Amino acid sequence: MTRTSASRSLTPIISEKDFLKLVEVKCRGLLSTLSVLEKEDMIVNKLYYFTLLHEADKLEAFMDDHGARNNMEWLYFAELIACVRNFALAGFQLYHILDRYSDYMGVESDQLRRDFQDQTYETLEYFTEVLLRFYHALIEEIRSKGASVPVDPLPTEEWSLKVTPKLPYTLTEHEIDDEEERIISIAQSYRKIAKSFRNQQLNRKIKAESLAEIIPGKINETLMMEMEGKLHNIQSEYDTYIKGGRMEKANADIKALRGLTAIPMHLFDALKWLVHFFERHENEIRKSDVKARISEMVNNERLLSCIVDFGLRFCGRYLADGNKVAERILSSFVKPISYELPIPKPLGFHARPATYVSLVVQEHGTDVFMIVDGEKFDCRSVLEILQAGGMLADSGGKTVIFEGDKRVLEDLKILADHNYCEDQEIPQELSYIRILRNL
Repeated sequence: MTRTSASRSLTPIISEKDFLKLVEVKCRGLLSTLSVLEKEDMIVNKLYYFTLLHEADKLEAFMDDHGARNNMEWLYFAELIACVRNFALAGFQLYHILDRYSDYMGVESDQLRRDFQDQTYETLEYFTEVLLRFYHALIEEIRSKGASVPVDPLPTEEWSLKVTPKLPYTLTEHEIDDEEERIISIAQSYRKIAKSFRNQQLNRKIKAESLAEIIPGKINETLMMEMEGKLHNIQSEYDTYIKGGRMEKANADIKALRGLTAIPMHLFDALKWLVHFFERHENEIRKSDVKARISEMVNNERLLSCIVDFGLRFCGRYLADGNKVAERILSSFVKPISYELPIPKPLGFHARPATYVSLVVQEHGTDVFMIVDGEKFDCRSVLEILQAGGMLADSGGKTVIFEGDKRVLEDLKILADHNYCEDQEIPQELSYIRILRNL
């Protein structure tokens, strides 16, 4: 027998009774922190949720180290701690957004800000209700085992501080190599994330009467992690290469994109833990009695509303605003050129070729114009392309001038080379047209 296998076979066993004595000591920090929520006039903040998360982390690690979730006597208690940790993680992210909102979006007050803040506080009130139910269940469970757990009074002054004071912004402007290329790359990456969100149809109203109808089939922890990770990569690139640079100070849209990256990133992080809670602590728990007891404390209709009506809805709103900002940034760096391209045969710019031109332009996110008799028509708009097409038909023209970014015009040239797909298949280089058309 090897030394490793011998050590495994000699793993000591602790009785449930002796383990209870350890838990009595270890759980006091978490229970005392949770008890603060019982105070009617208590309004907590990000620091409170950080403390709660720290205490839940410590206790969950202690329980897992002792194999509590493999023991029927302690399974329920251990799952309750994990549930507290899930909601602490989600709550911390929401309070983080509230605490940094002015940094992300400036100090202006607008309807989106008011809507978000009001509904975030409503969501956090729901979290308080759920955490108090977990607290009472933890107290009841451990006392049912014969333990006496005193709840220690804790200082709460720092936890009720609503807004964290900020130091003045004194970061000096500095030169950054390839700053323009970096900004363009970030804006393009952002548009891809916003497009992915739309392709997943997460921006549409999700009709479901229960979480089981959408989790994990439509929404799952992996998807939330992917969206959060992509936004985190953008934020990291921005903070490494753009923050404090000349262009950030010169162009308000560039700084705004940083905020419109951070808010949905933290929202997806919060959603990840709420979805994880349902997937792990509701669907995946093996013992139905544990699942049922936890389910009664959470109110899945409210949880569904938090995930869909609050979290995903505001992710969609901020990503949509960010997409517009990214497009303005890209357009501001465009050095317009012109291509003369043939018009579609035999019917000119009717609905189908006009739609395909519009989809190409929308894919790239920069301004492109069709010029007819000196008048510019916005190629994002199918209606304006149709209007230009009518003028071309009246004049009997065979070609038309497109003006815009070279990358977009190159794709429009490919489209024109295939007669705008009037009598040919969509070319592989423009396969995104097929995807956009079918959305």
